[in-house]
Amino acid sequence: MSRLTGRVAAASLAVLTACALGAGCARGGGEPARSASGGGVLRFAYTAFPSTLDPHKASTAWDELYLFPIYDRLVTVLPDGRIGPMVAESWSRRGKDLTFTLRAGARFHDGAALDAEAVRANLERARTAEGSTAKPLLKMITDVRADGGKVVIAFTGAETALLTALAHRGGALVSPAAFDKPDLDRAPVGSGPYRVTSYRRDDRVVYQPFTGYHDPAAQRMKGLEMSFVNEDDTRLNGVRSGQYDATLIRPEQVDTARDSGLKVNEFLTGLVYQINLNTARSKFGDPRVRQALNHAVDRRTIAEKLLLNSCLPTVQPAPAGHWAHEPSLDGAYPYDPDKAKRLLAEAGLAGGFSFTALVWNNTAYVQVGEAVQDQFKQVGVDMRLRPMSADQSIDLYQNRGEADALLSQIGAAGPDPGLITQQDYLKGGLNNPGDLSVARIEELAERARAATEPAERESGYREIVKLAAQNAYNVPICNRKLYFATNDKVRDFERLLTGYDDIRVVGMG
Repeated sequence: MSRLTGRVAAASLAVLTACALGAGCARGGGEPARSASGGGVLRFAYTAFPSTLDPHKASTAWDELYLFPIYDRLVTVLPDGRIGPMVAESWSRRGKDLTFTLRAGARFHDGAALDAEAVRANLERARTAEGSTAKPLLKMITDVRADGGKVVIAFTGAETALLTALAHRGGALVSPAAFDKPDLDRAPVGSGPYRVTSYRRDDRVVYQPFTGYHDPAAQRMKGLEMSFVNEDDTRLNGVRSGQYDATLIRPEQVDTARDSGLKVNEFLTGLVYQINLNTARSKFGDPRVRQALNHAVDRRTIAEKLLLNSCLPTVQPAPAGHWAHEPSLDGAYPYDPDKAKRLLAEAGLAGGFSFTALVWNNTAYVQVGEAVQDQFKQVGVDMRLRPMSADQSIDLYQNRGEADALLSQIGAAGPDPGLITQQDYLKGGLNNPGDLSVARIEELAERARAATEPAERESGYREIVKLAAQNAYNVPICNRKLYFATNDKVRDFERLLTGYDDIRVVGMG
């Protein structure tokens, strides 16, 4: 899996900031109702395939794009950044308990009632099941109770952090009867506006509207086809020819798309190209080696020359304008090959060293990898690239810990940076297979998670980011802009581009 069109990025981030700091997050209302016209099937060509359709075991940044049509959550994040109702009609807080009143009549795709007991069972599965990747999202929950038509969640820390977690895959609602279904990863039984009717691995997922869904206004299409198309020109040509309706494009394709009469949606994301380092392998247990690699990367040249200014150089996950962004890091790790060589010599590696980095086998990632590879050579480091599919590389790096490094992306588009902290900087984090642990970061993370005052949470996460940069956990490169091309049949696609990937806001003319 967190996702501005024709608007300044800071304006949207300001909305997210206000919500994250507790200023006016919605507890009701939501988007104006629209009739379920079902104008057509949206054929969306994308650059990656989901790791799984089981939301509690998903592991990639884009999984939610595939998951959210299938699964409702208690609450959702609206396109303007506010928290809005979904299965829960309303909620109220008393002390350390948040009580959610559920809408009547909601059900799962298998016909089972979506009641309080089903919600409780889902949250327990997400929190405790073996292999659940949602556990870090829900660490603030201490107890869940079903009480008639209500669900009571006891928690620690900030209410906004809990609501944000429940609006994402950690709060996704699967039919309890399907929990142990061996093919749940490809034949999901959800609760959302669309159900999966066809799944072909590394090819396509096909969705159709779920008859009887409680919110017909969320079914603005007759169907959805999500196709995995790895080659950039093939995707764009597919939209130009009418084979597809929408696709992700590269910055150098923007003019071609516009000249073809397509609409181009551009937005700054919270996604960062990053080389993730396994500190239990190669030479990465020594912080001087990790710091040397950070000084060996010429981020500005990569951003300007290779990525045509579609990526902003950075050494931290949260983009400028986000409340967790630490301005003092904006000049950190300048390109300095001589300093990189000195640090390597101090670490006993004056002659350099070699390691293998997995890289997602998409054109953009491979090109970034090759650029960094050339820069590392200038300081005597041989980074061998091993392209493979995203889900395979994530399994090898995150789950098995059997890779030296992984060039991929991390996502911090959401208003709360707790997930990135958990995944990248804490012992046991998915993106920290070497279990690198800094005692002060662990302490600050616990305090920030439990903090209820916005100022305390902000100062805590900013200090975490500074310490993470000083310890050079990984090698961030740049903060991505994304570009999507759509034909004139697609309606409101720009509302999808908020970092939350809920395609129900999109319609077809």
